[in-house]
Amino acid sequence: MIDFTSALIQQMALHRVGNKHREESNFISESLADLDEDMEDVLIRYFLKPFTQATENFHFVHSVDLSYNEIFGLSSDVFQNSENLLEASKKITQHLFEQSNHPHIKAGDVFVVYFKDLFYQEHTREAIGIFKSENKTSFLKMLSNESNLALTRDSGISLSKLDKACLIIDEKKEDGYRVLSLDNNNYDAAYWKENFLGVDFIQDNNYNTKQYVEMVKGFAEEVIADQATRKDQIDFLNVSVNYLENQETVNVENFKDDIFADPVQKNAFTEYQRHYENTNHVEIADQFDLAPDILQKQKRKIKDSIKLDTNIQIKLDFNNPDSSQQFIEQGYDAEKGMNYYKVYFNREVG
Repeated sequence: MIDFTSALIQQMALHRVGNKHREESNFISESLADLDEDMEDVLIRYFLKPFTQATENFHFVHSVDLSYNEIFGLSSDVFQNSENLLEASKKITQHLFEQSNHPHIKAGDVFVVYFKDLFYQEHTREAIGIFKSENKTSFLKMLSNESNLALTRDSGISLSKLDKACLIIDEKKEDGYRVLSLDNNNYDAAYWKENFLGVDFIQDNNYNTKQYVEMVKGFAEEVIADQATRKDQIDFLNVSVNYLENQETVNVENFKDDIFADPVQKNAFTEYQRHYENTNHVEIADQFDLAPDILQKQKRKIKDSIKLDTNIQIKLDFNNPDSSQQFIEQGYDAEKGMNYYKVYFNREVG
């Protein structure tokens, strides 16, 4: 989605934000940060590499009018004139402070960065990054004098993971720009995306694919689980994912017709979709182009094993939806008073 190999940091402001609930104060820098070439290379990778795996696109929204979204307005000012970055970054930090009304929200260092030459959606774009580092990492530091070496413990920002971040790309301003967001410390789900940024999902193919697979997974866990065994849940998911993998365009009605032979279960799926949309405040499109990368990512999250209370685990092949139906039998042994699985095979292969 993005390529940062040619990206440059044009300007960067660094502040510290406190927790309003705990009456902590902010520290606001009065000048932009100075960066040498080596530091710029390190920071570009730290800031931008995590976004190469981002699959969900957002845009700024507001219930009244987009112009009332504070981060959208400040971003617009900076895109119009990058010299506005320092003053905008102060207001961004204060806005972040005003949202920290929960006792669990941590103080942290705030970086506001203006990037040039970021490659996004086959075009070179400018972008604004807002990054909050909350957790410090301990490390050992070597000290020396004329005759000895000594160790001391220190702490600082880890370069291995961003805590909270967003990347605002100068693309489609009239639709609230294009925004990528990361939040690796979900102690308050509304704090970063909703209260601070004021963003919502863009209902593109990535979004539709993810929501549909999540909905199918929910149906297996919440509906099929009440009616059948764990194997039946996995079989349903296996068949469903295999069906989706062979579609370029997903039509919801065709999916139901092809997957469900039982009209009762088909109706139950339709009812569950309404429940899923209402509960999660989402809308699933009637038809959408499948995003294969998103499907594979969601597929890896699906559990494909049966854990038994006899300390035995059966792992099913999620690449072959027919294998469990052909080679595994379920039953009940009245003499032992126990359920069983019977597995057929020709030879052991590993």
